[in-house]
Amino acid sequence: MRKRVAFSLPVCATLITALAVAPGVAAGDNSTHRATAMMHERITVDARDDIAMGVTLGGDIPAAIETRSGLFSAPDPNRLPSQNEIAASATALNQAMQGTVGDTFTPDRDTRRPNVLKYEDPFTPSTAPFKRLVAFDAVDAKFALYTYYSHLSALPIVHGTPNRGDDVFYADLPLDVGPDKHTRIPSVGPGSRVLHARLGVGSRELPVQLVHDGADNWFVDSSERASARLVLELAIQRSTFGGELADPEWSALGSTPVPEVVSGAAKEVLTRIGLSRAIRPAENIRKMVAYFRAFVDSDRPLEASKDVYTDLALSQKGVCRHRAYAFTITALALGIPSRMVMNEAHAWVEVFDGTMWRRIDLGGAGTMLSEESKTAEPYAAPADNFPWPPNASRGADMTEKANDINGNGNGNGNGNGNGSGNAAPSATAATNTPDPQDKRAASRIAITVSETDATRGSAVHVKGSVTADGDACGGVSVTVVLRDSKTAREARIGSVPTDDKGAFSAPIVLPSAVPLGDYDVIARTDGDARCGRGISQ
Repeated sequence: MRKRVAFSLPVCATLITALAVAPGVAAGDNSTHRATAMMHERITVDARDDIAMGVTLGGDIPAAIETRSGLFSAPDPNRLPSQNEIAASATALNQAMQGTVGDTFTPDRDTRRPNVLKYEDPFTPSTAPFKRLVAFDAVDAKFALYTYYSHLSALPIVHGTPNRGDDVFYADLPLDVGPDKHTRIPSVGPGSRVLHARLGVGSRELPVQLVHDGADNWFVDSSERASARLVLELAIQRSTFGGELADPEWSALGSTPVPEVVSGAAKEVLTRIGLSRAIRPAENIRKMVAYFRAFVDSDRPLEASKDVYTDLALSQKGVCRHRAYAFTITALALGIPSRMVMNEAHAWVEVFDGTMWRRIDLGGAGTMLSEESKTAEPYAAPADNFPWPPNASRGADMTEKANDINGNGNGNGNGNGNGSGNAAPSATAATNTPDPQDKRAASRIAITVSETDATRGSAVHVKGSVTADGDACGGVSVTVVLRDSKTAREARIGSVPTDDKGAFSAPIVLPSAVPLGDYDVIARTDGDARCGRGISQ
């Protein structure tokens, strides 16, 4: 069921309109100034034309890309980086590295859920909050995570095209480079490939070398010292972010050595979760995801009983960084290659399933990204292959709550601040595009809304159910969307998981940016391993 809701101004709110007047012409002036002709007509850039004609920019970066999330124009590689941009990128890295010493990580015992978090988004379409900035893939005898193979090797710039099954992105990175340092940069995910790259200061191109370590942390080197802009075209296998796990023999996984003291501590955790090398690797991974997603945040600091790993894993308390840390050690102790990955706003894990590295969000995210954390059109990721428990705090929820009423982040379509983008009008709509390779049964969503009239800042109460082939879809995330009845523009206003019976119910607070008008309330889901995508009718 689709429900229409009308939105009005709350008491004391003021609607302000502005009259735009051309330079030199007063409002209401009918003098001869009005007859002045415009000598040049502004031509709107059409990204489709750029794609059709194969237009490229510096570094052979294509002027536009077409993705499952929409059509996007490239960041301007000649735009000079501002000191504010470079400072913001440096601040994001410093925040991500908090709690690390010499590129190691040991978590704190503060298990409170963070509220509003600031985030710097370099990618188009936006991967927020999953910017891959810092990764660790080994544990030492003091239960600190580190990078096992820290030697840097060349990361090739392939000067090619995406492979079948790839998704493509732009990266826009203002940074300081120099011959005496490796400048850390983010990637969109493990195993990303650099199709094209351009490092420059305005129109002057600089020499660039990209390198990475054993945990696939990325760095940029240059023989010149400068405040520069690095623009990349990236490709990555879509299945990195979803899809069925491979299930190889244990011997195909390989493993990173784990100190004896860590192995001993992990035995109690493995027993608690029911993990063993007597069962298949994929089944162990599924059990671990379910266990660590069931962690809860707590206002009380974690009490010290044993080492911090054991205390976290057995208490099942903690937010994203605690879950990712404890999961990684548990997986390594079992013999499953795993990484903890983090940025300034979120942390998650990557698991090697014998064929490729897979990104897995364990939840525990903050409430939302801050208003100044402008993001581009969201990436239309594949469906999560693991169920979520009720009331889970997914990483994606932070971005959905922070998006404005137009659903396109910063309003320029490409997230690069130059206003040249041509993004799809709604990322939510883009995620509903049928995938011919998706063999899951389509989800059917029923939704009802209690209110027919609401104000900004108030809550609307939604409830409904999700089924596929007549069976309940439990543990799937349902995204609630407003669609303007006149313009068909959409905005995500919140999300809620279903319970074991496939039912959902929640109050959702309307953002202050909602314009007055009539809206249809729509529910969408990406489903899970069994239930396919669906939209309410």
